[in-house]
This record gives sequence, C-alpha cells and structure tokens, in this order.
Amino acid sequence: MATLRLFANLRESAGTDRVVIDAGSVGELLESASDRFGDGFTTGLVAAGVWVNGEVADRATTISDNDEVALIPPVSGGAMSMASAQLAPNILSVALVVALLAVAWADPKWFVIVAVGSVMAWVWDLADTAAGTASRFAIFPALAGSAASGAFAYAWGFAGYAGATAVGVVIAVSWPIFDRSSRDFSITALTTLVTLVSGAAAGSLVLVRLIGTHAVVGYVLVTVLALVGAWAAHTYGSAIQSLDANVGALLGALLAGLVAGLAIAQLDVSAGLLGGVAAAAGVIGGRALGSVLRTGHVTHTEDAPGALAMFDGAIVAAPLFWLAIWLFG
Repeated sequence: MATLRLFANLRESAGTDRVVIDAGSVGELLESASDRFGDGFTTGLVAAGVWVNGEVADRATTISDNDEVALIPPVSGGAMSMASAQLAPNILSVALVVALLAVAWADPKWFVIVAVGSVMAWVWDLADTAAGTASRFAIFPALAGSAASGAFAYAWGFAGYAGATAVGVVIAVSWPIFDRSSRDFSITALTTLVTLVSGAAAGSLVLVRLIGTHAVVGYVLVTVLALVGAWAAHTYGSAIQSLDANVGALLGALLAGLVAGLAIAQLDVSAGLLGGVAAAAGVIGGRALGSVLRTGHVTHTEDAPGALAMFDGAIVAAPLFWLAIWLFG
C-alpha cells in the first residue's frame, strides 16, 4: 500500500500528516482520500500538486506498495504561509468590489463598464476553475448575458433588466445548436444557471447605481465587510468556538449595514440592516454556489480555488442587496 503525505491545509483537513491507502494509481488514491476526509479536503485537493517519490505526477500515474505520494498546496510551510496564500486571491476579489466604489461618482456609463467588466472577469475565472471538474459550462452565453443585462438595465431600467434576463436564457438554452461540445443536459443546465446569476449580478449593480451613489456606497460597505468577515473567520476563527466563515460574513454585513444606516443620509438604520442581511445571505449563498461550480462539492466554510473565488459572494449579494434597497430604502 502507498503512503500519502499531506501538507498545510490538507493536513489540517485530514487531521493527520500521512495515511496508508491501497490503490493502483494516483487517481484511485486521491478518490479514496477524498471519500475518507470529506468535502473540505476535496476542495483543497483541487489546487494541490502531486509528487510520487519526489517526481511530479498526475492522476494517471501508477503506484505500488512502498511508493510515497505527496500532496502539496501552492504555498506551504505553516499557518502564516497558508494565510498569505488565502489572502492574495481574496484581495483581488475585494479590489473588484472597491473598483465599483471608485467610479460611483463618475458618469454612470463608466460604472456600467466597470460593473459588467467585473462580472465578466468572474465568469471567466469560474469557467477556468470549473473546467477540470464535472461542473463545466459554456462561457460565452454567460459573458453575453452579463453584457446585455448591464447595458439593458442602464438603457431601460428594470424593464431592460428583465428583457436581458430573457435574452440570456434564450442564448444559453440555444447554445448547444452552435457548439457540439455543449450538447449535454448538465452542461446546458449549468450554462443557463451561470448566465442567470451573472446577468442578475451585472443588471443589479447597474440598477443600484441608478438608485444613487449612496446605494453603491452601501453595497460596497456591506459586501466588503461580509467578505472580509468570512475570510477572517475562516483564517483565524478556529480559536473562537462556532465562529466559521458564514458567521463571520453575517457579523461583518450586519455591522456594515448598521454603519451605513447611521452614516448615509439617504438610508435609515432599518434599510441599512436589511441590506446587510441581504448581502450576508448573498455572500453565504454565493460561496456555496461557487464551491459547487468550482469543485463539484458544496463547501460552506472552506475557500474554493480560483483567483476570484471570494467574488462568488459579491456576485450573489448584488441582486439581493438591490432588492432590499429598492423595497425598503
């Protein structure tokens, strides 16, 4: 039987630094390890490198008794290194949200460009990460749906937003006619889902800007603090009982909602708190949805792989925040 050695977050997920597994190939060994150690381990496995007896290997590599298989995440070497590894992509995700704030006072056309561009960057990163899993989808309908939703919402408001949603669904469902590789029900279903989510995000962000600059400030505040709260709780919350990423997102968003309600004249406290709750729900739901699409498994408290994985929450938070502000703000 081969020995599997684990490092950094994989070692933490498994609760051990080595395990002996009976398998004939690296792929079989990794599947057995995933079944044994659960979703958190499987999520970390996606980005890990594989070595057999000190040589780079892949899933097809055959193994035998006395072989040693090492799984090493992109950055290893202790808690500080792992925190840095998690922080880098998270900063990029937060930067996209902050970029929306940077153009909040500019001509709305610039805001549309930044909002649509941010959503399209997320779609591209999601497709790139999901390409190696069972969650593959066609990228171009989602890109087209995002662009149409943002442009139509800016031109015709909610009516344009609704029309773009319909256009996006038609494109997604019809895409297999033009792309033979997408002629699979699961691919079509996922393509439609991602097109709806990305279109809803792009259109909602534009509608938030049309409500007013104050609404953009509120969205950025509650979403950024929800994202930071989720990251901080995931990275450092193990010392505090029951403080996981979901709780961190909720606490961060509620704090931001309270601050927004008190500091922004156009919002009252109740509207700020409702917007915070909506954003927290979006961040939590977005993390779960993103983990399914990126890894094929639902993980609520583990970071999914991908340069913009943390932006998953901001994407789903956008339509929920807009709805809360539109109804109660």
